[in-house]
Amino acid sequence: MIQQKFPILPYALKQIIGVVVLAIAYYEMAEISRHLASTPQDVTPVWPPDGIAAGAVLLFGNWMGYGVLLGSFLANYWAFQDPTSFLSLVISTLPVLGIAIGTTLGTMLGAFLLRKITHLRYPLERVTDVFKFLLLTGMVGPNINATVGVACLALSGKVPWTAYGTVWLTWWISNVSGIFIVTPILLSWRQFIQKNRHFIWQWLSFSSTSGDCENLFNIRHFRPSSSRLRFCLIVIEPFILIGLVIFIGKVAFDEGYHLEYMLIPMLIWSAFRLGQPGTTLLTFIVAAIAAIATVNGKGGFVSEDLNQSLLQLQLFIAVITLTILVLTATIAERVQAETKLRLAFAELARTNETLEIRVQQRTEELNQKNTTLQQTLQTLKQTQLQMLQSEKMSALGQMVAGVAHEINNPISFIHGNLVYLSEHIQDLLRALQAYQQHYPNPPQALHTELDKLELDFLREDMTKILQSMKIGTERISTIVLSLRNFSRLDEAELKAVDIHQGIDSSLVILQHRLQATTTHPEIQVIKKYGQLPLIECDPGSLNQVFMNLLSNAVDALEEFNLGRSFPDISANLNSICIQTSQIDTNLVMIMISDNGIGIHKDICSKLFDPFFTTKPIGKGTGLGLFISYQIVTQQHGGNLWCDSTLGQGTKFVIEIPVKAKRIA
Repeated sequence: MIQQKFPILPYALKQIIGVVVLAIAYYEMAEISRHLASTPQDVTPVWPPDGIAAGAVLLFGNWMGYGVLLGSFLANYWAFQDPTSFLSLVISTLPVLGIAIGTTLGTMLGAFLLRKITHLRYPLERVTDVFKFLLLTGMVGPNINATVGVACLALSGKVPWTAYGTVWLTWWISNVSGIFIVTPILLSWRQFIQKNRHFIWQWLSFSSTSGDCENLFNIRHFRPSSSRLRFCLIVIEPFILIGLVIFIGKVAFDEGYHLEYMLIPMLIWSAFRLGQPGTTLLTFIVAAIAAIATVNGKGGFVSEDLNQSLLQLQLFIAVITLTILVLTATIAERVQAETKLRLAFAELARTNETLEIRVQQRTEELNQKNTTLQQTLQTLKQTQLQMLQSEKMSALGQMVAGVAHEINNPISFIHGNLVYLSEHIQDLLRALQAYQQHYPNPPQALHTELDKLELDFLREDMTKILQSMKIGTERISTIVLSLRNFSRLDEAELKAVDIHQGIDSSLVILQHRLQATTTHPEIQVIKKYGQLPLIECDPGSLNQVFMNLLSNAVDALEEFNLGRSFPDISANLNSICIQTSQIDTNLVMIMISDNGIGIHKDICSKLFDPFFTTKPIGKGTGLGLFISYQIVTQQHGGNLWCDSTLGQGTKFVIEIPVKAKRIA
């Protein structure tokens, strides 16, 4: 059976005890401060209770605000009460309550702002966080304390309104000084105890059972002699520092030698040797010695006005505190950086131990992979050649399909007209034969037969038929010429040509895809040809580029038309614009654009990668644009790039030199 463990004290009881303890500590420290120095208006320039309050709220939470409220009320009640009568006692309690509320609100505001800005981090471990602590908790929060407190005193008549600014400044400086001096002590010692809690408990347990620390050192694998020496230094060094601080403080403040600056090296020494807990404690001791001496009229801060002396003293202590906190935070950051660096070096050393073996293993693996890669590269080259040939065959298939479609129509009407031509010729022959039989005076029957044959119509229709046959044969000749211009099989590899002929030849071959159908109107081809010189290039390869780009433009328009009605397409006709221009003495530009569906920006960067395609399976190999890019850039030393806007269209731009500069 598992026994449920209950806490020794309930949480609510712990909170009540904490509130009471804080209230007592606040009250007692207030009484001590009030006895050290107080203005005629009962405002003291030395007010460490606010430092205790801020530290308690930061350490334990906002619920400690009740303790701040109670402690502040008690501390000020005995100072400002008027027991003359019950009514005067109640009236004198109201400003005390206002002061307590202002103190609580200011303390909680400073703690809230610091937690918000530092994200609940320990505020004295980073230089930036130290300044945030000093500014928000140490300087912003006391604004409310001073404003509300002095206003309550002024409203109650204890402070004249004419002295409001002076009293407010004294009140604010006293609160700031208290927070600067006392709060870092509480925060740093709490942090020190949390970080070293395990070691402290271990040391206490061994000390209580053995009475000799040597067992602890043996367990921690330290040599006894070095452990004793180190332990002695750790124990004795703080007492040496405290003794020096007390001695210098006595000489500086009691004997009047003005050696206050000699305390700075001691505090710096403590910052490096004792850390924040010891340094903040020594700073508090210095402040206590200096305050007591100044109250008694001794030291370099003494003037005719006691409050003015204490103000100068607290400003001096505040500057020392600021310097020490920044220094200890810098040391803490350096220690953290050195720790991370040591860990990094240790990790690097562990990595280096196995690095040589891993390098040998990787070298052997790389040699094996290199051999495999060479074989794969050879296979890839062969496969690439096969794929290039396959792509050429694919382009050739498209070309043949277009040629077949274009040749079919002229052959059809030539074949159909030949039948009528044969019949008409037979009729004419019969007419001539009948004419010869009855010539020179043909009978009425011949006239009737000639009327039936309509010789005039035959002569006219014969002319039209022959013209139609002529047009058909010319069309076939044009297509054949386009095929020759596209393939350029009868020309050298590099030749100065008119690239407009290659573009026109590609358009002729794709004419069947540009014509109107039952689903869409004709695709408009807009030519904006500039004055171009003859381009030295590989005509067959360059025509293949034109064919690929124009074919892709038609594909894009067909994809854009899917799901659109004929009237919708007619309202915004599909178009392909071909523009050429000479942009430099040795550079021309060919731009082929469409108003189709467009391409997404993420896809544009992959268009020229091998095997990348956006077309359905079986409709594209993903090599058309890759091969086109290779032809333009490698064979002709030019450039091919794409610019597209989704939903508006795509533009491909070819830039090639007038004089070929082959790269590969």
